[in-house]
Amino acid sequence: MTTRATWNEWASGREAPCITDWLREISEPDWSATVNHPLFDALAAGRLSGEAFAAYMVQDYGFVDPFTALIGHAIGHAPGMADRVVLGRFMGMLTSDENDTFQRTFEAFEVPQSVREAPDYLPATLAFRDLLHDTGHGGSYAEMLAVLVVTEWLYLEWAIRITRAEGLHPLMGEWIDLHDNPAFQDFVAWLRRRLDEEAAGLDDAAFARLAERFRDTVVRERAFHDAVHPR
Repeated sequence: MTTRATWNEWASGREAPCITDWLREISEPDWSATVNHPLFDALAAGRLSGEAFAAYMVQDYGFVDPFTALIGHAIGHAPGMADRVVLGRFMGMLTSDENDTFQRTFEAFEVPQSVREAPDYLPATLAFRDLLHDTGHGGSYAEMLAVLVVTEWLYLEWAIRITRAEGLHPLMGEWIDLHDNPAFQDFVAWLRRRLDEEAAGLDDAAFARLAERFRDTVVRERAFHDAVHPR
């Protein structure tokens, strides 16, 4: 299912086939289940309590450190300065604007310092942290891009899908805004384009590993969101 031959068969007859579109398709139904997760509908409608939102953000913040490390590995493995510049700018946003949103959320919803310093991570959170660590330390540049494409593209898709209610808590609205703005849309488009380009030059074995890494990331994203907000 994740071989180059399967991709070639899927691409034949399509006018402008993209590997990232194929990767998304072979990751169903987990892809759509994540994009359409009830957590995001509750968040956008103002039905998510402050306590539930803070608990979700505590778990999600568990990805920031290993995710930042993954980006660092990607910068180091990038083929040239052009990629390093884009990835470096994204790391700058992650460690400034996004990190600040987390910290102000913890303050606003009175998350205890003990929880911030030593969170009780859910098994799904730990599994995703492991994936980020393993990809950074043992994955190819294409595999690192695959994980980044999944994490950022999924978040963009849910953010542009939802309809925000009037009177939403500012920090909840800010969380949505971080994942639905022109700069973020451009970054996701760049990630997809670079993954398409990198994947095209891989040998068959590396291509299969890339596809499996993509699918595994989607599976873990769904598992994480199901864990923090059971259906």
